[in-house]
Order: sequence, then structure tokens, then C-alpha cells
Amino acid sequence: MNTIESTKKYERWLSQFFAPVAPDLHRKHEQMREDSFTFLRATFYRWVEQWPEHCPQLAKRDEDVLLAVGDLHVENFGVWRDSRERLVWGVNDFDDACELPFTSDLVRLATSAMLAASTASIDVTADTICAFILQGYRIGLRKGTPIVVSADANTPLARLLRNTQEDAEGFWRKKLDLEKNPEVDGPDLPKGLEDMFRASYRSRARLSFRRQKAPGGLGSLGRRRFTAIETIRRGVYDAREAKALVPSALYWLRAQDRMASQTATLLQHAIRIPDPYYQVHDRWLIRQFAPDIAKIEMPAHRDDKRLALAPALLRLMGLETANIHLGSFSREYLETRLKELDRGKRWFATATDQMAAITRKDHATWAKHQPAAKNATGSAVV
Repeated sequence: MNTIESTKKYERWLSQFFAPVAPDLHRKHEQMREDSFTFLRATFYRWVEQWPEHCPQLAKRDEDVLLAVGDLHVENFGVWRDSRERLVWGVNDFDDACELPFTSDLVRLATSAMLAASTASIDVTADTICAFILQGYRIGLRKGTPIVVSADANTPLARLLRNTQEDAEGFWRKKLDLEKNPEVDGPDLPKGLEDMFRASYRSRARLSFRRQKAPGGLGSLGRRRFTAIETIRRGVYDAREAKALVPSALYWLRAQDRMASQTATLLQHAIRIPDPYYQVHDRWLIRQFAPDIAKIEMPAHRDDKRLALAPALLRLMGLETANIHLGSFSREYLETRLKELDRGKRWFATATDQMAAITRKDHATWAKHQPAAKNATGSAVV
């Protein structure tokens, strides 16, 4: 199948789990035109098709299969506050958790870094990116420690997190916009969702509910989203988002229609400081959203001052990936496998180059197929 056929078949498969939000799905299709990095983020279903075909020596080794993040990429990381109010950084999206070789997460992470760099016109090789990620991964295998943001403002992670918080007034104005996010009554929510929301609030909290129309992450764009909001006082709110949770795209490829989401299982086993507001239910994932839940964006251009900190960020991403993988495999096994792989030349960089090239090719096919959006004057917007 080419990427057009795959997208149609995957979205048809998804429709058995929820009724897609058509405008959001159309927006997703438009955004997939933008660049190959955006395309990668939106098309994990295409990755699971292409990965075994183009990296067979890595993909077909059953002994390496563990519970992986699956849809791992450089913008799949963020911060949260734990039950002790410490700021924790790590992977924050596990929607596509599934059984894949540990090398898939590593290669996908490196591929995303390559494509993000290319989009920002930053010249870097796969060898360089893979070296930084693998350094962090090996450190993570030895340490097995979650990443807590240090109070020292001069650490690389603390410096990367500076100025990443949204303006609170603008954030809540956008989220509370009734025209864009209409209010719904509790009985009008999907069955059981009000009880799920209330379980994460103090008893007798007065909540308002909204159908959230603002787009979320690219991979899940098109799924229904709802929010519950408690007004603490004027201008101060406590909010949760619920989004439809479906099985990983891997199960679409394997025609395992009845396979459940593996998100909760992965979270239970990974080396991780839990986010107390991140709750996985049967068909819904609930998490807190707030203007101070920061996210590190990748450097946007060659003159971006954050570029100097990119090696440290890639190492941290490698370290956190090890934290996830240690939930399934022992340190000894993963270290032994890395030594075996290192006997071959450029196994990691070669696979990354290969998957980056095929993703660019897929993106070109999609961009040619998908018509450009139109602005108010009827001119194409590209």
C-alpha cells in the first residue's frame, strides 16, 4: 500500500472505536502536508508498515520485542508535577504503546530529530544524532532513574525549560472560549465520563464541561475531546482533558481488532515518577492541562540559541527511553544487545537514514495528493 491507501484503511479501522471529528481530521490531513517531520508525527500507522520492510534485521528479531512507546518522537516529551510538587520531565504520550523491538523506539526518535532538523534548515548527520541518543540511552540503562528538573537554574534541562510556559490569561481565554469549545451538560457527556472526571477532583467540586475543539497532538487529532473545568477564583482554574483512547496502530496492521490499549500496562512497569492526574480508563485518557505544564520545542532555525543545548536534550531523551524499556527488559540484556549491534557498522545511523528517506518520500506523495488549504480569498495556503 502507498501512504494514501494506508491512511484511508487506518482511519476506517479507527471508526469502529469512535466517531471521528471530521473538521479535526481534515485539519490533520492539511497539517500532514507541511513538512516531513509533521507527517511523521501524524502517521505512526505508516511507521509500523514501513519499519519491518526497510529495517528487517532490526524489526524481525523477536527476542528484542518489548512494550515500547511506539509513536516516539522529539516532541513527545514534557513536564508534570508529581505528588510532592516536584517538576518531572519525560515521555508524556503513550497512546500507541505496543509490542515492538526496542530498536524501533530508538530509530524513530532519531528519525524524528533528523526530520525536525531538516525542517529547521539545521545541518546535522544521523551519526551525530544517534551518538547523542545512544550516549543517553546507555547512561539510562546504568542509572535507571527518572528525570527530576533540578532547582539549579543552570542545568541544561532547566535552561531549556525557561520561557516555555504559556501566558496564563491567554491560555485560559482560549480554553474557555464558548464559541470554539461549547459547554455541555454532564448527562450529555459520553457514558461514564463525568464520573471519571470527578474522580480526579476534590469531592463536591463544581465543574463545567466542554466539548474541546482546539486541536491536540497530531497523532490523535480527529478523536473526541472533552474538558472539565473548576473555577477556583477569578482567573484561576483547575482543568482536565479527556480524549478517546484506542488501541495502537500496530494492532490495525495485524488485524487484531479486539486488542486493548497498552498505555496503562506500560505506565505501570516503566521506571517513572507518576503524574497524579494522568489516568487511563477503558476508552478514555484523562490528564491535567494548565499554562505552566511546559513543553520543550526543538530549535526552530540555525540561529536559535537553544541549538547549543540540543545535544544535552537528545541525551536526556535517550535516557528517558531507557527508563521506559527497563520496565520490560533487564539492563544486562539491553546492554548485551547493544554490544552485539555495535559490531556492525552504523546500524543505528543506517536505519535512521533509511527511515528518514522513506518518510520524506511518503510525505512527498501525501503533499502531492492532498490539496492545499484555501484562505478567505480563495488563494492556496501552503
